[in-house]
This record gives sequence, structure tokens and C-alpha cells, in this order.
Amino acid sequence: MDPRVRTLLQVAGIAAVYFTAAKLSLLLAIPPGYATPVWPPAGIALAALMRGGPRLWPAIFIGASAANYTIQESLAAALAIGAGNTLEALLGAIAARYLFGAGKDPFERPGQVFQFFAIALGCALVSASGGIGTLWALGALGTEPLGSIPMTLNWATWWLGDTTGMLIVTPLLLVWTGSSRAPMEARRRAELAALALVLAAVCLLFYFNWSPGGRSLPLGFLVLPPLAWAALRFGEREVATASALITAVAVWQASRGGGPFAAFDLTRALLLLQTVIGTLAVTSLALAVAMQALRRTAQELRVAHQEMEQFVDVAAHDLQEPLRNILNFSDLLRVRHGERLAAEGGEYLGYVMQSGARMERVIDDLLAIAHAGRGQLRAAATESELALSAALENLRTAITAAQAMVTHDPLPRVHADPRLLESVFQNLVGNAIKFRGPEAPRVHVSARRDGGDWRFSVRDNGIGIDPAYFGTIFEMFERLDRSGGGESTGAGLAICRRIVERHGGRLWVESARSAGATFHFTLPAAGEESHG
Repeated sequence: MDPRVRTLLQVAGIAAVYFTAAKLSLLLAIPPGYATPVWPPAGIALAALMRGGPRLWPAIFIGASAANYTIQESLAAALAIGAGNTLEALLGAIAARYLFGAGKDPFERPGQVFQFFAIALGCALVSASGGIGTLWALGALGTEPLGSIPMTLNWATWWLGDTTGMLIVTPLLLVWTGSSRAPMEARRRAELAALALVLAAVCLLFYFNWSPGGRSLPLGFLVLPPLAWAALRFGEREVATASALITAVAVWQASRGGGPFAAFDLTRALLLLQTVIGTLAVTSLALAVAMQALRRTAQELRVAHQEMEQFVDVAAHDLQEPLRNILNFSDLLRVRHGERLAAEGGEYLGYVMQSGARMERVIDDLLAIAHAGRGQLRAAATESELALSAALENLRTAITAAQAMVTHDPLPRVHADPRLLESVFQNLVGNAIKFRGPEAPRVHVSARRDGGDWRFSVRDNGIGIDPAYFGTIFEMFERLDRSGGGESTGAGLAICRRIVERHGGRLWVESARSAGATFHFTLPAAGEESHG
């Protein structure tokens, strides 16, 4: 289609929509003035120019002038008011495109919602001032002075009506004409239906005066929980739709003397209502945008985390081959040419081999950390006592060398991956043996029920941990005692924490320096447990 024809059709369509919306909105005009409690055409105009660009301004001018001519029956007044409506939308669209970018979603961050609020407040001044000034000059508002209270109330109603129209209708149109979203799951659709029922019930009960005893009670604040529900659990579309529904019901009932501000005269009741619904719309939309931004950030962090783990996995595997060559050839050099090396050369070769061996342990731990957070979690009913026994078998050499004593109470069945649970026990008991005090290590493993979980405790008589470092020790490659435990890289507790958190549990420590340490972790119970 020819671009000029397309533009012409767009202008005609927007003008027709504006004219129709204006005629319907004027049904709620405040007698004897000409201002409406909410002016949806202002929101339609701003959304049209934000989406289609300022080039569509003739559509607003045509629609606004035509609608006002049917009321004023004065071409000059209709054109003047239409020009004010057009300038209002044009200035708002230009400001929005400057702040948010041409054609972009203006609601990506909470701050942008409040910027949009400021745009609506500022641009509405143009239309309200021009419209009231034109009508006063023509004598359509009576003989009251321009600054009188009745005139000021008319001006404020016009101003807030345009502002509220932009705050309610513009976001509604923008979010529904923006980028598409993935279809909802059945469970989410059911929750959305429940939200709609709750919102409808609130509107029926309190905006239609179906309240206890048939009396109008000031219970309009009950719309807050449904709006918060929509913002926290869904998104901008649901919040904008809910705000529009609340506004429609509230304005319709208030214009007939009902609603939460029925005790006031009509003008003041509508002014209060405009303020309330505008505030609710902005606040709930900002909350929804903040939640959407939080969800996007969380997804980006998950993707970055997965990419980092993949990188660590690949890098660690790639480092293993050259490191293996360094260690093998260093050992070959020691065996074949050790006698010909001077004492200093032998010492240097020892440093190389020790550093290589430590690097090999670091790479192995890197792989262990990556694997602890990736791959399928094969959680099933697991006998934790069997997992502990397997871990102690792996630690047999270290236990014998340290003359350690490891005891345990009867341990329960839990819902866990047996292989990963064995790794947790092996790291915690192994650390207790490595970081021991002057006495032979004594380690005791116990468990007790904690709600729907089992809390395991691994207690030792080692060197203890200063409480100031309780958070630090669970970071990767953090070692507080670098004099002892020379074989440790400091990755064991990081591995344990990752495994426990993957199972939905938590890991923490209780200790004091030189007073031993007790590590606690929780795992979900597996059905009916029996000890032993």
C-alpha cells in the first residue's frame, strides 16, 4: 500500500475513534460546566502519537474539533479547543519520545512510569488552560471571573480529567499494542480468572453500594489488594486493564451520586475521585514495571550463571591437558635426571611439582563446583546413613592418619540425590579432620526433625571459626587458616552450599574461635522416616 494512503487511513481511523470516545465521555460532563471527570480521548491521542509518531497530529485536531463543534456550535471555539487538545498530545508525544526513545516501550523501569506521570500533568495544563480560557471568553461559563472558585474548580476538573485519561488509557493502549507475550499456562489463566472475580466483586460491592446494610461505606481502598495482586503476579497489561475497569465503574457510579466520595458535592467528589484513581494507576503500574524488571534481571542472572558454569567447565577441562604434561615431565625429569640436578635445582623442581599439584586440585574443585550446580538432580528417597558410610569409606586414609573418631546418631531417610549427599558429608567431615586442633579429631553427625525437613549437624572439636567470617567461608576458594590444611583449596564449603541449595535447603555454621564448629544443613524429608 502506498505510504500516503496508509497515513491517510490512519488519520481517518484515529480521528473517528477520538470523536466517538469524546462523545461518549461528554455524557459524564459536570453540569453546568464542560469538563469531564476522565477524558479518555486525551489518552487515545497521546498513545496514537507515541506509537505512530507526531505526523499523525491532524487526526487529533480533526477529531477534537469535530467533537467540540457538536457541543459548542461555534467553529472558532471548536477549533481553539481542538488546537489545545492537539498541542497537549503533540507535546506529550515529543517529550515521551525524547525520554523513552521513538517507538520503544516507555515502561521498562519504574522511574519511567513517574516520568510519564510528569508528562501527563504538564501537557494537560495546555488543554485545560486553553479550553477554559476559550469558553470563558465566549461567555459559555457564565459571568464568574476567570479566577473565581467555580472557574478554578472547572479548570482543575478539566486538567485532572485529561491527566487521568492519559494515565489510564495511554498505558492500556501501549501495553496491549506492544510486543507480544508467550501464552499463559493453564495454572496462570486460572489465577487470572480468580483475580478478575475478586476485582469484579470489589467493584460490585462498594462502587455499586452493595455494602452491608445498604449504606455507602468508605471502602474504596479495597481495590488495593487486587491491584497489588495484578502487579506482583502478572504484569503491565493486567494492571492497566484492572485500573481502567476500576476507573470506569467508579466514574459511572460517582456521576450518579454514589461511590466512595458520595458525601461531597458532585464537583468535589469527582475531583477527589480523579486524584485517587490517578494515584492508584501510577502506583500500581510502577509496581508492575518494577516486578517485570526484577523478573528480567533474574532471568539474565540465571543465563549469565549458566554461561559462567559452562565457561568454567570448558576452561577447567582445557587446562587439565597442559597441566598434566607439566606434572608428567617434571616427574620424568626428577626420576631420570634428579641426581644431576644441584640442590638448588632440585628445590626449584619441587616447587614446580607442588604448584602443579595444587593447580590440579584447584581445577578438580572448579569442575566439582560446576557439576554441583548443573546437571540433572536425581533426588529420591535416600538413606542418609548409607551416604555417610560411603563418605567415610572415601576418607578412610585421612581418618586413620589423623587418628580421628567419627560417630553418628541414627540418621533418617531424606529426599536427596545420594551421590551429592555423599559429597556433602565427605566435604564437611573432611574439613573437620583437616582443620583440627592439638587433640585428635572428634566428629559427630546427628539429625533432628525441623518441620517438613531434617536438620543435619556435623560437630567437631577443631580450631573453630571466628563468627566474623561465617559468610566468607562459603565463598569459592576462601581459606581462613592458610597454615593448616595445606591440601585444601577452600572450595569444599562452596560445593556443599550449592548442593544443599539445589535441594531446597540451607547450610550454616555455629562456632567460636578455638571452640570447634558445628555445620548445620537441611534437606526435605522423604515420606515416613525411620531411624537406623
